[in-house]
Amino acid sequence: MARRLAVSRSISGLASAPIKPVSASFKAAWQPQKIGFFQPHRFYSVLSLQPAKLFKYDDMKRIVDEAKPETVILDVREPVEFQEGHIPGARNVPFKSSPGALDLSEEDFEDAFGFEKPSKDLELVFYCLGGVRSTAAEELAHSFGYNKRANYVGSWEDWVAHENQRK
Repeated sequence: MARRLAVSRSISGLASAPIKPVSASFKAAWQPQKIGFFQPHRFYSVLSLQPAKLFKYDDMKRIVDEAKPETVILDVREPVEFQEGHIPGARNVPFKSSPGALDLSEEDFEDAFGFEKPSKDLELVFYCLGGVRSTAAEELAHSFGYNKRANYVGSWEDWVAHENQRK
């Protein structure tokens, strides 16, 4: 009984205790930490997602025909899928097996994929087979600091269908 009374008094004392401000050292201790090559605090930017452009076949056809150096087409399917066919000028950065690719250092990226890592001032146009992986890859690219992004939502299936109609 005496123990229950002591706990009761200490709890009631908490209710009337003044709230102290959190010290700077406590705040610093709770900053997000780097884990591997991912930095978890970067994913918070998904909440304030800057929308990507949504491209259709005609947009992609224009991009392929113009072949501007400030636009990079990224095929995020797996290498086997890419080898079976891809949009002309596209580079392969598989999302499923390498989701953090755009967060790699320039050297590691080039070693892994065989071409220079796109700079953040270039426009990245993502596509996959049907638009699911490209949407996820495009959103993840935003969390890595890429703000100029587009998603070809019809992706490879749409490209092939339109190209076959043109023949």
